[in-house]
Amino acid sequence: MAEVLPSQVVSAIESMFGPMQGDLHQDRIRLQHQVEVRSLLEIIEDVPRDLIALPFTDYLEFKRCRAVLSEAVARWNFGDIRPAFGVMGKDPVERIKRLMGKCSDELPPREPLLTFIEDENTRLSIEDQIRAAWTDFSANEWMGATVFAGAALEGILHWALKGRVDDVNGMRLAKMIEEARNCGLISEEAKQQAKLAKDARNLIHPGCTDRSGSVCTRATALMALAAVYRVSDDLHRHFAAQA
Repeated sequence: MAEVLPSQVVSAIESMFGPMQGDLHQDRIRLQHQVEVRSLLEIIEDVPRDLIALPFTDYLEFKRCRAVLSEAVARWNFGDIRPAFGVMGKDPVERIKRLMGKCSDELPPREPLLTFIEDENTRLSIEDQIRAAWTDFSANEWMGATVFAGAALEGILHWALKGRVDDVNGMRLAKMIEEARNCGLISEEAKQQAKLAKDARNLIHPGCTDRSGSVCTRATALMALAAVYRVSDDLHRHFAAQA
């Protein structure tokens, strides 16, 4: 599915419905616009939710305009020829155009999650893994969420141990967790949470499911994500104390 930008919605409305001088002509959208209204509703669905960054009152109006147009299409399907109703006395299509015009085509820069990691490329890479874990979690993709969170945990610990212990590049996650605790980088509680995350991530290894009967679940994903944040909190405190 292609992503549609707010500015493209504005252009599409101007192309399909023509220019408008104002939004008070609330009876403008009629049965003859049925195809255009359907098309508009479909392309709005393809606008990433994060790009529809509107104040709540504007967002509520946007939702009402969509609902009014959907209701009009449903009526037209059953032979009703009345025009689409207005929203607060205004043309719903024109209001959608103006509200989309307030939205940016680019997301604002993300706030860094791992501010203690000084190398920007490393930080951005690990933060992308954390966001990917939450994306999979939201989609009920438990294995993906568990794996991405486990990878993020490993990346955080690798960075934290670099220069503090020998052969960090060859270490497995279990050893990294032990070394991070031995170096005083993380607490005993964070260590135990990280070990649970390691066990959860190991469920994806070939044969593990056959031997244990376990699979990745919502619980394993949450355990892995909890470890990421618990270890990160400890590292935040550790490096802040050294600053």
